[in-house]
Amino acid sequence: MEKGKILLAVTAFHPQRWHQLLAAEREVVLEPAGANDPSIAYAVVWKHKPNLLSGLPNLRAIFSVGAGVDHIFADPGLPDVPIVRVVADNLTQYMTEYVVWRVLDHHRHGMLYRAQQPKKTWHEPPQRPAGDISVGIMGLGHLGRAAASVLLSLGFAVNGWSRTDRPMKGVSTYAGEAGLIPFLNATDILVVLLPLTPQTQGIVNYGLLKELRRRNGLGGAVLINAGRGRLQKDADIMRALDDGTLK
Repeated sequence: MEKGKILLAVTAFHPQRWHQLLAAEREVVLEPAGANDPSIAYAVVWKHKPNLLSGLPNLRAIFSVGAGVDHIFADPGLPDVPIVRVVADNLTQYMTEYVVWRVLDHHRHGMLYRAQQPKKTWHEPPQRPAGDISVGIMGLGHLGRAAASVLLSLGFAVNGWSRTDRPMKGVSTYAGEAGLIPFLNATDILVVLLPLTPQTQGIVNYGLLKELRRRNGLGGAVLINAGRGRLQKDADIMRALDDGTLK
């Protein structure tokens, strides 16, 4: 049975090592033989040229050589085939550590203590238990679920929102447009771990932030964007900080 060729289309670095690894099993090409090359079955890509894949009639799957897939979804001619991305254990660990660190820092009033330190003052505010704080995670993919698991183990109440329903034990889950506002209304600390797609670009805006719960003993709602910068509208973040919508 004909396996089909692999199209290796990567930019920003030299593809020789990838070519060497992939060529052991299949024929690898760096360019299609015409816009409608029927011989290509798989594409291994990183920031490929727009519409490069749109005319390949026998394409079965697209593989990203990195963890991100926003460069794939940015292609206006993206074909309707499965997309496979890299999931590295150390990336999951690092991202989970970052999210948990930021949540604990806000929960334990880290900013207040750092402001007191150079003044050589000590004022200990009331400390609420973790179970009184609701952490909402936008994006219950691999990274979101890993962070949620650790936060649950620390006693936080955890909510999760995703485009489609993704149940998780111990997490109050919400889905789709209908579930977004109820999710935000039940969230004190918002963690954003969404992929960057045309649908999610700019999703973190003022209208979204003003729905967050603010009477939580933290001094206001908290945003932790652990995803791509283009998920948020910076001017809206500044507005929310200025008027007290965000802490």
